[in-house]
Amino acid sequence: MKKKENNPYLTSFVPYNSFFIDHYQSHQKHDMKVQHYHDTYEIYLQTQGERYLFLNDICHTLKTGDLYILRPFEIHYTESRDASHYGRYLLNFNDNKLDIILSNTERHFLLQKLVTGIYHLEEKSFQIIFNLFKNIEYTGKKTGLLAEKLQYCAVFQLLIELSAMIQEDMMPETALSVSNVRPEIINAIHYLNKHYQEEITLEQVAETVHMSKYHFCRMFHKVTGATFLQYLNNIRLTKVHQLLLQTDLSLADIAIKTGFASTAHLSRIFKSVYYVSPRNFRKDIPLHR
Repeated sequence: MKKKENNPYLTSFVPYNSFFIDHYQSHQKHDMKVQHYHDTYEIYLQTQGERYLFLNDICHTLKTGDLYILRPFEIHYTESRDASHYGRYLLNFNDNKLDIILSNTERHFLLQKLVTGIYHLEEKSFQIIFNLFKNIEYTGKKTGLLAEKLQYCAVFQLLIELSAMIQEDMMPETALSVSNVRPEIINAIHYLNKHYQEEITLEQVAETVHMSKYHFCRMFHKVTGATFLQYLNNIRLTKVHQLLLQTDLSLADIAIKTGFASTAHLSRIFKSVYYVSPRNFRKDIPLHR
């Protein structure tokens, strides 16, 4: 595989078998190599300093006490920019594993409250969540017959606390609610997210949001950091990954469902970004359902 330089415009898939917890502190600038997504939920707590999060290609500043929640297959990227240090807790977990302690009904009821977005915690809430992360970190080091159940009991405690906080007084700052982004660009992003399965052209989208092609391209790149085609392909490739992982659909059917003109077109774009064909990717990754 080719070595990838830091490039937030490429997209990578990072799978987790089930459970990952990490507490990290850095006094040096550190940027992710590429934007990426997981087949798990991700919960991130900023414990020190500042960090910059790109969620759906729009930049947010994370400060101490900020928390973000990502549902599976949400594209994201973080970097340091001018911040010289930061600390964070990071949790990734497979929601299906909650079945070892919850019924399907209970699991769906709990997870529907976890909306993708950034949450700004008050000091008291921050301390509660911080201590719950510490407990998850502690259980994450356990081994033995009941270790996994213990870990997911700790995750369950965190989810219960977060769902209560969200229900009471925490409103998420979502990627498309940023006040300094022009509404035409937000409308364009919404349009692409909704119509990615269709044949879409740059001219069509610019006309839909009542902007000239030139002005639209300039503003779209300024907000998202990507060209129109890069952004559209990122959306489509995320869906391709999801279908490769979770279904046994043929590549021809996946191409139709994700807006690619043909199997060959899908394979060419997929391989140009990930350096592996979709067929080989599917062989290497077990089916998740």
